[in-house]
Amino acid sequence: MFDRYQITGRLLLASTIASLGIPSTVSAWQDEPAIPAEVDEWRADLWEAAIAGDAQLVEAHLASIPQDADPASMASLEAALLARDGHDAQSVDDRDSGRREAIDELQEKLDASDITGALTAAVRLQTLSDDWDAVLDQERIRSLIVRAEKVEAAARLEGDWLQVQEILFRLRTLHEDTSRKALHSTYDEQLEEVNRRIGLLARYAPRALYELRARNMARLEPETEFPEFNDAFAEDWKEALNGISERMVRASLRTAASEHVSNCGWKPLLDGGLEAVEIFSTTDQLVENFEGLADSDKVDAWRALVLEERARLDEKPDAEVSRQEYHQIMRALIEGNRETIDVPVEILLREFAEGATYRLEDVYEDQYTQVIWPEQLRRFQQQVQGDFVGVGVMIRHDDKREIMIVNPLEGSPASRGGVEENDRIIAVNGIPTTGWSLTRAVSEITGPKGEEVLLTLRRDEVEDPIEVPLVRDRIKIRSVNGWYKKSLDDDGTPAWDWYIDPEAGIGYIRLTSFNDESFSDFLVAVDEMRAERPLRGLVLDLRFNPGGLLDSAIRFSNLFVDDGEIVSCEDRDGIKVWSRPATPQMAFLKDLPLVVLVNQGSASASEIVSGCLDVHGAAVVVGERTFGKGSVQSLHDVSDRSGTAALKLTTQYYALPALPGEERGRLVHKTPGDDDWGVNPDIGVSMTPEQNQKAYEVRREADLIADWDLDRDPGDRPNPLQLIEDGIDAQLEMALLILRARLLEAASDDGVAAG
Repeated sequence: MFDRYQITGRLLLASTIASLGIPSTVSAWQDEPAIPAEVDEWRADLWEAAIAGDAQLVEAHLASIPQDADPASMASLEAALLARDGHDAQSVDDRDSGRREAIDELQEKLDASDITGALTAAVRLQTLSDDWDAVLDQERIRSLIVRAEKVEAAARLEGDWLQVQEILFRLRTLHEDTSRKALHSTYDEQLEEVNRRIGLLARYAPRALYELRARNMARLEPETEFPEFNDAFAEDWKEALNGISERMVRASLRTAASEHVSNCGWKPLLDGGLEAVEIFSTTDQLVENFEGLADSDKVDAWRALVLEERARLDEKPDAEVSRQEYHQIMRALIEGNRETIDVPVEILLREFAEGATYRLEDVYEDQYTQVIWPEQLRRFQQQVQGDFVGVGVMIRHDDKREIMIVNPLEGSPASRGGVEENDRIIAVNGIPTTGWSLTRAVSEITGPKGEEVLLTLRRDEVEDPIEVPLVRDRIKIRSVNGWYKKSLDDDGTPAWDWYIDPEAGIGYIRLTSFNDESFSDFLVAVDEMRAERPLRGLVLDLRFNPGGLLDSAIRFSNLFVDDGEIVSCEDRDGIKVWSRPATPQMAFLKDLPLVVLVNQGSASASEIVSGCLDVHGAAVVVGERTFGKGSVQSLHDVSDRSGTAALKLTTQYYALPALPGEERGRLVHKTPGDDDWGVNPDIGVSMTPEQNQKAYEVRREADLIADWDLDRDPGDRPNPLQLIEDGIDAQLEMALLILRARLLEAASDDGVAAG
C-alpha cells in the first residue's frame, strides 16, 4: 500500500483524454431511447435505494419488475434473480454443512490433543456462524482456549516461537471483531512480540529458524521429509547491514519526532528503540552468530544498561525529551555494547530504528512508517513506479533456500523464453546461486535494458539443467484487467474482452493497484469498450486492491464526479491542509451507472475512490467494509556517504468529502480505539474464506495465458462466467444484478427490445 510519494500535476488528465479521442463532456449512454415512465421510475427508484444503502427496498423493487419492461430483458433479469436466490439458499446450506464439519473436526482435533488444529476448526466454526460471541461462550471453546494458553506458555519457555506464533494468531483471530476487546488486545500484543523475535531469527539466525521450522513440520506433517540446512546462507545477515549508518538513524528519528501525524515527539521513539535492542539480546537463538549473547553475565550487564536508560527516559516529561537524549542514549549503547555483548554496531542501529518505528505501530496503529535501508531501496522504488528493467520473474527462497520462480510475469522475456513456475535458478551468467540472498539474485538478474542474462534452471522431472538466455526489457506491472483475456501480442500486451454482459452493455474492470500507468490504461480500456458497443454500465472491481498513488486515485474519482470535493487531507490537529476539488470537464463518465466492489483487502487509494464515489452518489458500493488505511506517507531522503536510504513517514490523514449537513468529511483510517473505519458498502454482501479462495482460483486460471505453454487448448481455461453461474462470487453476482435492473429495457411496439 503505497500512497502519495509525490503529487503530480493534473494537466496529464486532460491531455490523456484528448489523445485518446474521448469526449470529456458527453454522457456515456446518452443515446438510450426514451423509456416509459413506469420502467424509468422503477429503475431510478431501485438505483436510488441502492445508492442510499437500503437493501430491503432494493429487494422489494427486484420482486416487482414493471410489466412494461421488454419481455426478453425482464426474463433475463428474473432468471438472474432466481439463480441468485438459489445460490443464496445453497450458501446457507453450505454454511450449515460447514459448521457441522467444523464441529466434528474440532472434536477430532481435541481428542488427538492437536491444539493448533482445534483452534483452526474453532475459527472456521466462528466464521460460518452469525454470532461470533456466542461461539466463544460455548463450553468446548472456553476449554480449548484454556488448553491453548497452557501449550503456548510451555512453548514460550522452550523458545519454540513458531508454535507460540501459531497459537497466538488463532487466539487473536477468535477474539477479533467480538465484544472481548481486551482479550483481543492482549493476544495481539503478545503475537507482535513473538513476530518480532521470529523476524530477528529470519534476519540473523537462519539455522535456528530452520530448526524451528523442521520441528514445526514434524509436529504438523510428521511423514514429510524436511531438507537439510544449507550452510551457505549462514552469513546472509551481513548483507542486510550494508550501508547503514548512525546518521541515517538520527535523521530518520529527528524527522519522525517532528513530523509524524501523532505529534509524538522523541520519547516514544527512543523508548521503542531501547525496547527493541533489549528484545534482541533476550532472543537466545541469536547466539548462532553473536557469541557475546552466550555469556549470561554480559547479557545481564547489557540489559541493566538498557533498563537504566529506559528508566531515566521514563522520568523525564515528554516535552523535555529531545535530540540530546538520543545522542546520550546512542553513546551509552555503543559504548556499552563494546564492553558487553559486542555485536556489530550496525545491528544496534537497525534494530533501534526499527524499534522506534514499531512503537508508532504499537501505540498509534501506524504500520506504514518505516526506514527503507540501502539494501531495500531499489525494490521499494520498483513497487512504487510499477515498472522496472529485468526479465520479469517473481522469486523467493524455497525450503532448501534455493532461488525459486514464483511465477514469470505475463508477456515478459522470462515468460516468452519458457521459464515456468517452480523452476529453480541454479546459476546466473554461469555463476552458481548457492548461498545467494534474494537481494543479490535481483541485482544479478536485473540490469540495463537490451543486455542478455543467462539463467540456468533446474526443473522438476527434467534430468539436465536448462539454460535460458533472456534479453532484459522494461517490465510493466499491469493493473487494469478485463473480464476475459483473449490473447497476448508479441510484446506481452493482453487483449481483453471487457464486457461481462455484452447484451446489456455492462463492462467489467478489475483494478489491482493504482500505479503510474493505471489511469491511462483505464482510459484505453474505456475507449476499446465504447468502440465495440455502447457502454451502458460498469463494474469496477477494487477488491484486494492495496492502493497506490494518490494522484491516480484522484483522477479515477474525477471521471465519475463533476462537482465538489474528491478528497482532502487533515494534519495532526484535524485541520484541513489541502483538498482536491473535482474538475467538471474531466468527468466524462459521470452519468455511467457504476457499481464498485470492495472488501477487507481494499485499502488506501481504493478507499479514496470508493469512498468519494459513495459520498457523491456516483456509484453503488457493494461488498464488505474496507481495510481502513487512510493515512498519507511522505518520503524523506536520509542518505549519507555510506549509502542511500529513505524514511517513509505518516504525516496526515485522508478525509472523504463531507456529507450534506456535515462540516468535515469522515476519516477512513483505523485509529486507536476507533470502531468506525474504512468505507462501508451500500449493499453488504459477505463471502466465506472458501468462496474467496475458489473465486481467486477461477480468476487466476481464467487469466492465465502462458507464453511457454503453446500447446494448451484455450478451451482448457475456465470461463469466468462460472463465478456468477455457479454462485462462487456473490458480490460480483449482486453487482451485475443491480446494473441489469438499472438498465432494464422497455418493451417496444413490435415486441423487440428498444435500444
